[in-house]
Amino acid sequence: MKFKLLYFGDIFVNPKKRAQHISDIRMQFHPQLQQLLEHQPWNNLKKYMIPDATKGPITTRHIGGIDWNPIITPNLKMIAELDILLMHPEIVGVAHSDIDNRVKTIMDGLRCPQNEHEIGENTPRESGPIYTLLDDDHLVTKLTVNTSHLLATDLFPDKKNISPDSIFMLIDVNVRLTEGNLENLPFMV
Repeated sequence: MKFKLLYFGDIFVNPKKRAQHISDIRMQFHPQLQQLLEHQPWNNLKKYMIPDATKGPITTRHIGGIDWNPIITPNLKMIAELDILLMHPEIVGVAHSDIDNRVKTIMDGLRCPQNEHEIGENTPRESGPIYTLLDDDHLVTKLTVNTSHLLATDLFPDKKNISPDSIFMLIDVNVRLTEGNLENLPFMV
């Protein structure tokens, strides 16, 4: 089962307000994942994404006054393979491009927060549940990162504030099952 996620914006290596930066990244993925859950077979997961559910393969986490719904969870016996294309305005190979720390920031933005300290203060608390790709980043079993020079910087919404930290990112997500069960049966395609 494959799909793609897009990101336009900054990926800071060591931001001063790390929790808020990670939350900003999560909030770009949230509407894409929400849209994914409107389509087959993903819409089958919505019946499990309710607060205080007693049984189900998806556990809605209530952290910091927000309900968090991960899509890939251990209970669903799903794992993810990610192929990330990072395109940025700087020339590839310049010392400024710190790929390993950028990837750590991206991975944190794809998973649920683990505690209140990982939630940014500007994260909307009244918007209903927030969807994340991963329950935790240990569910990623394969990671490929390619970088390239972005020639079309006019793609960015805020063209005046493009920095070396600005990126366009395309993430190919390949979801695989480690074991079949009744809940993940629709994903055995």
